[in-house]
Amino acid sequence: MREESSSDSLDDESVNNVNQDTEMDDVAIDGVSSSDEVKGKSSVDESFRLSLETEGFFPARSSIVMDEPLLVPESRRIFILVSWSDEAMKQYDTSILNRLQETSVFPVVSNNWPEMVSLSKCLEAFLREEPLGPEDMWYCPTCKEHRQASKKLDLWRLPEILVIHLKRFSYNQFLQDKLETFVDFPIVDFDFSNYTIHKDSQSSIRYKLYAVSNHYGGMGGGHYTAFAQCGEQWYEFNDSQVFPISEGQIKTSAAYVLFYKRM
Repeated sequence: MREESSSDSLDDESVNNVNQDTEMDDVAIDGVSSSDEVKGKSSVDESFRLSLETEGFFPARSSIVMDEPLLVPESRRIFILVSWSDEAMKQYDTSILNRLQETSVFPVVSNNWPEMVSLSKCLEAFLREEPLGPEDMWYCPTCKEHRQASKKLDLWRLPEILVIHLKRFSYNQFLQDKLETFVDFPIVDFDFSNYTIHKDSQSSIRYKLYAVSNHYGGMGGGHYTAFAQCGEQWYEFNDSQVFPISEGQIKTSAAYVLFYKRM
């Protein structure tokens, strides 16, 4: 922060407080000292704390100490957490952060039940025509130029056994996340006539659910269980444990892969 009484100089007292225990080369740019090497420990180190957090079924957090080696686990997403004190925040002008352009929207963590969507809505979105963005331009062989295009998926015919893989993991440039949305899927008499092109070429396009694969946990680790129907009874399979369940217990937000067979 600059001195209120002067717009051309920095707060000398704040600069001295930051650098009071350091030995620096005598280099100054606009009143701010800098050096290639800091031999002492600055008091600014006490104003904030750095810690490393790994994601997984059992997340762990460890402190980051300056100039000490840091063990970073492979094949896992990590977070660097910075904890600022109120006094440290007063030393910096953060008003510019209010004018930054938004580049991504991160989901808000909530304790409420996740949003619910039907499997029919998922199929409609899967089959909807999708405009491609500027990063996926299509090269036109006629005009010899890259042009914005669109893509469309259709279900031509359906097999005897139909496997539906729900999208439970989201990836983009900034974030990888587990999607906990509750998907309401039909158990008996699922009619696919509205989603297929050749309706008359198949004897039946009605399906019945007979198994579900569930995933619990996050991106770094988790646990799989299964529901399966044997005869008229549904069972839960959890490692070596198997127990009967009711049909009303099948639908959960952990459902990952759905298995249907033609009726």
